Amino acid sequence: MIQIEINEEKCKSPRKCRKCIEACPEGVFMTYPRQARAPGKKAGDWAIVPVLVSLCTGCKVCEEVCLRKAVTVSVAA
Repeated sequence: MIQIEINEEKCKSPRKCRKCIEACPEGVFMTYPRQARAPGKKAGDWAIVPVLVSLCTGCKVCEEVCLRKAVTVSVAA
């Protein structure tokens, strides 16, 4: 079983960074706005989440490319 954790204290601007999203060969991650946005306004506070964990192979590329070390992949037998 694979678990992916994102430390939100370290991952401050996932929408701008996108390193783990772009590096993941399986497309596990996505960003979403933390709060609903008002009509005609851009969302400002974004978060990243591993949506498709079942596709994760445990390669840990996301950990390697994260400059802030905010991503942790755990592979349990």
